[in-house]
Amino acid sequence: MYYENVTESFIKYLESKGIYCVESFSNRIKYKDVNDDMIKNQVYIISEFHRKTLGYTGYMNKRLSNNIGRVVEQYKVNIKRLNKDLKRIHQNGVDNKFEKVLLKSGEFYIDRAQKCIESIYKNDYIGLIMRSTKRIEMCIGNTYFNNLRKSESIEVKDIEGCCYNMVEMDLAYLLSKMKRKGLEIDFNSLTNEFCTLENLDQNSSKFILAIISYPYAFMKWCNRYRDKSQEFNEEEYFLKLKKAMKEDGNSLI
Repeated sequence: MYYENVTESFIKYLESKGIYCVESFSNRIKYKDVNDDMIKNQVYIISEFHRKTLGYTGYMNKRLSNNIGRVVEQYKVNIKRLNKDLKRIHQNGVDNKFEKVLLKSGEFYIDRAQKCIESIYKNDYIGLIMRSTKRIEMCIGNTYFNNLRKSESIEVKDIEGCCYNMVEMDLAYLLSKMKRKGLEIDFNSLTNEFCTLENLDQNSSKFILAIISYPYAFMKWCNRYRDKSQEFNEEEYFLKLKKAMKEDGNSLI
């Protein structure tokens, strides 16, 4: 059957797999209420979504973005840009408190980020990409509790993030949010549980832990400060950077 509305055809496809798009969830889950059992259950729902949508090449084929490898490439670009920032500060001197923190801690975060990238490539990253491409894996994008749940069937609020990508990225999204919120959970156990459900090996587990360990928040605010993409003054950028350092916490690798 041909659908003039391509999004409608994708929704029909999801429904045929027992996945339903809904306008809203009745209750909003707060971070303080999240516990290990809830996260583990979410891991099972994510994996079930992957199983049901594996190999999709339907009418949405040309509209679903192919995001395989994009995150890692962006992470590599961030490292290069931050290196340039540090060289500039060394040459021109410190202008404000933000740059003072950057000069003091920048090399540490570059080293941490580089170790994450090295770990990714050391654990057969190219092989993981090839597997994902061959199997035509789909990710939902936003795997948090307020977008994905299961009662009798799997329900999703926003399908805009659905894309072709390595299934590992869906778990990395969820666990990264948990880590930045400072939740004390067993990341290794949850990652291994996911990989068992998905029939993935230790390369995938190490990939996920490396993605989670990347200093995403620190790099994000360095980028925003450089581009002045937010209407903040120098004090506000400084406070955002300090908060980002806390959110990134310690590396898991």
